[in-house]
Amino acid sequence: MTVKNGIGILIGVLCLLLLAICFGCVKQRPAALETGEVAQPGEAATVKTVKAVEQTVSVYNVKVTPLTSGECAQCHMDQFTRIKKDGGKHVGVGCTDCHEVYHAYNPLKNNYAEIMPKCSACHDDPHGKDEAVQKCADCHADPHRPVMAIPDPSNIELQCRPCHTQVAQIVTKNPSMHTEEACSSCHSESHGRIPDCSECHENHSPSVTMNSPECLACHPVHEPLQIAYSGEVEKNMICAGCHDVPFDDLKTHQTKHSELACAECHPTHKELMACQDCHGDAPHNPAIHKKYPTCGACHSIAHDLRM
Repeated sequence: MTVKNGIGILIGVLCLLLLAICFGCVKQRPAALETGEVAQPGEAATVKTVKAVEQTVSVYNVKVTPLTSGECAQCHMDQFTRIKKDGGKHVGVGCTDCHEVYHAYNPLKNNYAEIMPKCSACHDDPHGKDEAVQKCADCHADPHRPVMAIPDPSNIELQCRPCHTQVAQIVTKNPSMHTEEACSSCHSESHGRIPDCSECHENHSPSVTMNSPECLACHPVHEPLQIAYSGEVEKNMICAGCHDVPFDDLKTHQTKHSELACAECHPTHKELMACQDCHGDAPHNPAIHKKYPTCGACHSIAHDLRM
């Protein structure tokens, strides 16, 4: 074999090897190149990520139950505390019983009024149909504290009588100085405040110290001129507040009458019992009754029996 022939054979072998290498590269090209697409560097990593997600346990694969009031409190502790302390009858109502739609406020939609619960969903004209009491929030400013949040009565005077109809009827039916007063004149500062009588009234008599319980023993506050008392009232000092002269007579001129409670002889205010109601028709000798047909002819008045 000549040198020329050897070189030719070597070149042929090298060509075969080169073809074999090129053929192997073509077989191993990415599918993207087969379709004419350019392979991106991150595609292999994306495939691995998808497979990893497919293997992650979903935290949303749980049964969803309605929120409890305790769960609402985790975010809305202020409202929860107010209704727990001063909620009145609302303490028996769960948060989602009123707030059927929640976490839906959108300032762009301005839908606050739309999603807030409506009083009428539970309450059907609780204070009547008077126009003055149709806006619940005028008085019940905070539904989480429906009674305690009622403002100063002087700011809601128009709502007093439509709500407290029974009291309004009594005051109107029994005219007195109280009838001329605004409700907030007495029930001032806070709703439900009951004033002491001495805030407006002085004692009936300098010899007697009066206080509200003793005043109310005779004077019902919304009809003070309809004086009434129980027959069991034994404190003559209460009566003495107005009737100081008869009281002083009984005290100064001691007789069996001095031992009696005023109400025993005056079972109702201004009632004057006849002597015979207690003493019978003829407590003395018939001749005395014939000569003195009226008891007062001898015994003057019941508070001073001196002859």
